Amino acid sequence: MSRYLLSFVAVIGLGGVLTAGQLLAQPGEIDIFNQQDTRVFKTAACTKDRRPVEALYFIVASRSDLANGKSSPSSQLMKEAVDGNWRQIASRLTMEQVTEERFADTYNALLSEMIPLLQQAVEEQSGVSISVSEVNSRSMDQTKDQDVPACS
Repeated sequence: MSRYLLSFVAVIGLGGVLTAGQLLAQPGEIDIFNQQDTRVFKTAACTKDRRPVEALYFIVASRSDLANGKSSPSSQLMKEAVDGNWRQIASRLTMEQVTEERFADTYNALLSEMIPLLQQAVEEQSGVSISVSEVNSRSMDQTKDQDVPACS
């Protein structure tokens, strides 16, 4: 049965907390992330048991960085960063760990480890802070889905 496992990502280890669209970036500085500016990136990869899984990353760029004249990270940069991040996550999990509720703790722990690395990499490459507010994942079916990765 194919279903989405919805996982809200708590931002851990970045010196801040994601609440009501704001992320405390540095002591004394508030970085604004308006959820209405969310961009969605779709990616697919193979799990460690060689099964295809898809993820949707919901990402918003820092309004304060953009207001300071910095350009939004390019779609190409974001797509490459998201693809690499999801490949790393999927390769460390089985299909069951991605899709089954009973493995939510394992899945969420790995997201909490990997999402800050994605955010850091994008900021280093673009100069703009991003926030990943959500990651939805599901199994893929060769007969129903397009762009299913070959996982043999």
